[in-house]
Amino acid sequence: MVAPEARPDRSGTVGGTLRILMVAELWHGSDSLALARALIRLGHSVAVVSDEMFQAPGLRSRVLRAARRLAMPLIKRDFNAELLAGADQFEPHLLLVCKGVLVRAETIRAIKARGARAFLWWPDISMIGHGPEVPRAVPHYDWVFTTKSFGVDDLRARLGVDAVTFMPPGFDPETHEPIVPSAADLERYRADLAFVGTWSPKKQAILEAILAARPTLDLAIWGDQWEKAAGGPLARHCRLRPVYGREYSKAITVPRIALGLLSEIRAGASDGDRITARTFQIPAAGGFMLHERNPEVARYFTDGVDCAMFADVDEAVALVDRYLADPAARDAVAAAGRARCVAAGYSVDDRARTIVAQWSATTARGGRPGEPALPPCTGKSASSLQADAHP
Repeated sequence: MVAPEARPDRSGTVGGTLRILMVAELWHGSDSLALARALIRLGHSVAVVSDEMFQAPGLRSRVLRAARRLAMPLIKRDFNAELLAGADQFEPHLLLVCKGVLVRAETIRAIKARGARAFLWWPDISMIGHGPEVPRAVPHYDWVFTTKSFGVDDLRARLGVDAVTFMPPGFDPETHEPIVPSAADLERYRADLAFVGTWSPKKQAILEAILAARPTLDLAIWGDQWEKAAGGPLARHCRLRPVYGREYSKAITVPRIALGLLSEIRAGASDGDRITARTFQIPAAGGFMLHERNPEVARYFTDGVDCAMFADVDEAVALVDRYLADPAARDAVAAAGRARCVAAGYSVDDRARTIVAQWSATTARGGRPGEPALPPCTGKSASSLQADAHP
């Protein structure tokens, strides 16, 4: 396993320089890779074991997917052996698992027995439906960070976990920043209204209703699973592919308006999304954000000042009309959104500081649950891979 060199700690991070072993995805634009880079920027040594590489998520063949299902017990065994080997070599102070659907409870216990703390960062609405290992493993972490505010009560009620904190998603300052688009970028991404994200029935219904009200609207839809909308009115607007990294940033900033749509409730959760990573990424990148209105998003942004919010389709259509007709107002709101994200501490670097502060607090208490030292809103394995701080 290759461990990255620790960078100078320029942030006054609590606890000095840590060795942090992460379970994370390594594709450019992933939230977990952004978190790894943020920890490196804070001066910590980070090594990554990529569970994604063991799962081979890009398989298209039904035969290969079936073979993967049959081989899953062996895949889990090999992945956990790799994680244990990484811990033996790297001797981490902290095991930080980002989702980690392959991580077994006994692996967490074994790494903790070597002297590390073990934290989980969970970005999804529910922990149900991600395989059997997750609910078995969760009680063995020293601390859990959920990006869903309702996730705190859900974890306590369903899994008996008290050592849990709500920590909102954050934007990646290396990826979600204003970009000057080229002529080719303008040709590829220009639109009146765009949505970038995975298909869901609710999102399809909202987009179809907006399009029904404004049939000539230049609408662009990027993301996975939008073939499920084939045959309907959205078909010609679906690009039928995801966009990653800086291409994602172009797809949310070149269009005149970028939609912040939220996922609906899932099995095992008490609510659907109230905020999501897009909530912070769109304005941070300099895009004009039109977001579903709710009290939680209003904690982070002000309607009509640094974003626009809608309660229903009629209001969404009215706001699309208003801001398409007023480029100056649109630009002013987008600029204010970018400034708010930077000044208010909505970056993944701020989230990384919270994690490190929690490590210090948990270590000082001997691992007993308690409040985090900092509030969360202040602000490849061919063995294992280095999480480089630059794409």
